[in-house]
Amino acid sequence: MRTFEGQYFDGRQPLSIPAKLFFNGRETILTSENCSERYTTDLLQISPRIARSPRFISLPDGGQFMCADDDFFDFLRQESHSEGPVAWLEKRWGIALASIFTILCILVIAYFFGLPFAAEHIASHIPMQTEQSLGWEALSWLDNKKWFSPTTIDPDQRKMISDGFNNLCDDLPLKKYYRLEFRSSKMFGPNALALPGGTIVITDNMVNTAQGTEELMAVLAHEIGHVELRHTMRNVLQNSVVAIAAAALTSDAASLGTAVAGLPALLAQAKYSRKFESDADEYSFQLLKQKGLSPEASASIMERLAREHNKEGMFVYISSHPETESRIKRARAAAKN
Repeated sequence: MRTFEGQYFDGRQPLSIPAKLFFNGRETILTSENCSERYTTDLLQISPRIARSPRFISLPDGGQFMCADDDFFDFLRQESHSEGPVAWLEKRWGIALASIFTILCILVIAYFFGLPFAAEHIASHIPMQTEQSLGWEALSWLDNKKWFSPTTIDPDQRKMISDGFNNLCDDLPLKKYYRLEFRSSKMFGPNALALPGGTIVITDNMVNTAQGTEELMAVLAHEIGHVELRHTMRNVLQNSVVAIAAAALTSDAASLGTAVAGLPALLAQAKYSRKFESDADEYSFQLLKQKGLSPEASASIMERLAREHNKEGMFVYISSHPETESRIKRARAAAKN
């Protein structure tokens, strides 16, 4: 006979009472101060083992008996057939650590490879009209928040730059969606940025920093590359997925709302990956040469902007473009070919 001391829950009262359970072959006897019950042992059900936590024995009359774990219970009827392997795994920290490491590896691979692939695929299927609306809303938000103010560039100069921009876009696949906007901004300094849907903003400081229209065309050609290659939308999707995933994992709806509300600011401060920047550079070099312009203009404006870095504005153009020296060398190499 095996005897176990524990707590008895009768299924009617929320509180337990001290009790003993006696196992005598096919018969099991429960005794306490208030009762004495007999059960057929084969009708009892044992809860799954969880490390060395207490075990619950379900009784035929709806009651439960809780007591310390014991190997004896493994020979009785189990509630779950999987408790053996589960209990075995729970005792092995090495397997748990290996599982955590595996999950982390999967997450890293998904972030650096799966997420960019998915963003590229999804961005290619988003209608440009939808993307264009997002770009206009972002620009309106930036204007309302006083990140931008009206341009002070002379209308004749703006027309000359716009004509050059239109010439760059004239035979591009997305030509009908392009819109060039001039803005003044102390915050951005000499800068240009591509918003979703073909809206490209160039600041007065950038216009004044450039020496000649050709350098401005080099800057705009680079931003056109981001648009044609759908980099802006892909960047938005990648950052949105991260924000949504973080909000889902933390169950923090406020974080998600903040991330969505801050999307225009994210667009304005977007730092593209090195591959995005390299691809946009190569696109711009080819576009400039097709239009009879030299990529040397890209090199000269980047050199000048590099000297201005940290002197003007929060988001100086060159600060969001890594490996400036390498890009200058590639621009000069493209000019010679």
